[in-house]
Amino acid sequence: MTASGRESVAANVSDESKPGPRSPADDLSNDWVTSLVDRFVATVENIRRATTQPILTMARGLVYGILILACVFTALILAGIGLFRLLDVVVPGESWSAHLILGSAFCALGGLLWSRRSD
Repeated sequence: MTASGRESVAANVSDESKPGPRSPADDLSNDWVTSLVDRFVATVENIRRATTQPILTMARGLVYGILILACVFTALILAGIGLFRLLDVVVPGESWSAHLILGSAFCALGGLLWSRRSD
């Protein structure tokens, strides 16, 4: 780096990093700017907390709810398939006996739920 380059770098150094006494006006202007920026950041944070945060929480709950419903639905389907295969192996006869048993169980469950409905 040349001597003129060093001088230009030294000229770009802010007043805060220079040693020596600082004037009270510098401290006052820095405090004013800092408090203004802090107030602006706090205002933006309050607006974000009041508007964006509830929407994000609702969207997160909706996504997790859909994911849980998909998992429960898949588990019920797989449990039904597993129950049918188990009955097909355990009950003698072909697969019609498993269909008959599961069909009657579901009809009985449907009849029970139908009788307990409220108008």
